[in-house]
Amino acid sequence: MAAAGLTKSYSANTSSDEEITHNGKTGVLLVGFGASVSGGTVTLKHTVGDVDVTIDALSASGGTQFVSPLGKLKLQVSGYAGSGNINVIVRPLNEH
Repeated sequence: MAAAGLTKSYSANTSSDEEITHNGKTGVLLVGFGASVSGGTVTLKHTVGDVDVTIDALSASGGTQFVSPLGKLKLQVSGYAGSGNINVIVRPLNEH
C-alpha cells in the first residue's frame, strides 16, 4: 500500500489539483512560500458526495492540523506568480 500523504514543490505560474491518499484520521498541512512568490493559495479539500468541501486554505507560509474521515483528499494550488516555489507537505499524524 502506498504511503499516505504528499510532499511536493510547485513552481511559479502553475496551478495544480492533486488527489492525496489519506488514512481517514488526523493530519497536518504544512506550506512554505518562497521569498519571491507573489500571491497564491493552497487549499485542502475533501469531497462529500459530489461537493468539494474546504478543510483549510493557506495564502502564506504556515501549517494547520485537520481531521478528515475520508481516504482521499484534494489539494489545489492556484493564483500565484513570481520565480519561487511553494513547498507543500500533507501527512497523517498517526499512521495507525
